[in-house]
Amino acid sequence: MDLVILAADVPVETSVFSIASKGGFLMIFLFIISITVLSLVIGKLIQLKRSHQNEEEFLQEIYGYLGENKLEIAIRICEDRENSPIANIIAKAISVLDRGMSETKEAIESAVNKEVHRLEKNLGTLATFAAVAPLIGFLGTVTGMVKVFMRLGETGGGVDISLLANGIWEALITTIGGLSVGIITILFYNYLIGRVENLSHELEENTNEFIYNIRGMKDDN
Repeated sequence: MDLVILAADVPVETSVFSIASKGGFLMIFLFIISITVLSLVIGKLIQLKRSHQNEEEFLQEIYGYLGENKLEIAIRICEDRENSPIANIIAKAISVLDRGMSETKEAIESAVNKEVHRLEKNLGTLATFAAVAPLIGFLGTVTGMVKVFMRLGETGGGVDISLLANGIWEALITTIGGLSVGIITILFYNYLIGRVENLSHELEENTNEFIYNIRGMKDDN
């Protein structure tokens, strides 16, 4: 009974930082990865939001100026929306309209590939972090257990929980940290991949519609 009372009187640190600090130096790498992942995700979300704003109104405005053969004004409007993939693609297409539909289609395909690549930028980095974080956690498990067995050897095989505690803490906490960072990162990665795929599909539809409308305008002229 006395032992139970004494154990209850011992303060236990349960804050996130105090627990994480027991995970050893590998927790520093996991912390850096988590901060990097957070910054990449926020940056990508902002980029995707800016890439998809009032596109329908923008396209109708462009078609209006193209119908009036005001190409310079149309290009200027596209350049004002530099964060919009469809605006960048249409600006490129308008700049080569006088070279014929064949070259215009080639320019559009090249511009689409460029914009899709820009949208996918840094997603590979997220995938890498999603794979590396759990491995760092497992590495912490190994190093923690190595410390446990080293202390067992130093004490001649005698079991002293106070000597083994730090190694066990490191083994468990780094595993939890690595798996947590990895799971969260892969969830963000899959979400962003879905957003990029949807946006890429919309780009293809809009560019096909643009080519169709341009052909109609040329036929009318």
